[in-house]
Amino acid sequence: MGPFAGMLRCVVLIPLLSPCLCLAEAHPVPLDEHSSCVECHADLVALEHVHPAVKLGCTSCHVVENRENVTYVALKSAGGGVCWQCHPREKLLRAHFPYASGMCMKCHVPHASANPRLLRAKVNDLCLSCHLHTRETAPSRYMPTIELTLNNTVGHPYQRHPVGGYPDPLAGGEMSCISCHLAHGGTKLHYLKMGSEIPEDALNQNTETKSMCEQCHMRLWGLDGEAAGKGKKKKVSKAATLTR
Repeated sequence: MGPFAGMLRCVVLIPLLSPCLCLAEAHPVPLDEHSSCVECHADLVALEHVHPAVKLGCTSCHVVENRENVTYVALKSAGGGVCWQCHPREKLLRAHFPYASGMCMKCHVPHASANPRLLRAKVNDLCLSCHLHTRETAPSRYMPTIELTLNNTVGHPYQRHPVGGYPDPLAGGEMSCISCHLAHGGTKLHYLKMGSEIPEDALNQNTETKSMCEQCHMRLWGLDGEAAGKGKKKKVSKAATLTR
């Protein structure tokens, strides 16, 4: 075996023997097990929503090793593996591609965020960063896109339906993509919370079905059981007016 072949063999074996270190980055200053990461990285936890794992210590997700007077810091597992140690992956019939691929940090930040669920942005801004159809959007059979109007607040699943900036009739707060869709995936087409498609009688006030669409629209019209039984007419919201 020549010297080059021997060197190549070592290069191939090193990543296999130490998979964490091959992804590690050299830290600017030496660290040990007593070092407080937050002293220098306070900005990572200075937001409203902090990952509970931070309180458990940085070594709950990271590996810190010293070699030849250099400190290397790496994740315990690559990709979503480190997340699934605490958040077991769900077995979903239809899984959202980033979730199924372990691309947790495509949507979430690992340490702290100004948004609930450690999201990188507000729900609709985050979803539309991939799924909004614009003139610059390249068509793809693998990436479904939607067209919206009125500052991206109206237009899905049909032209006058609100998607943001309006009250959520069921969950309260502001309507968003996750008012109807499940972020990680589910059992229904398009990751819908209920119903695999919009039924033809979605706007029929006499319908007695319990699909996702009827639950919203019957409540908007005051036909959601309790209000209808008492004969009270509920105030029609801005969202209801828009969908008529």
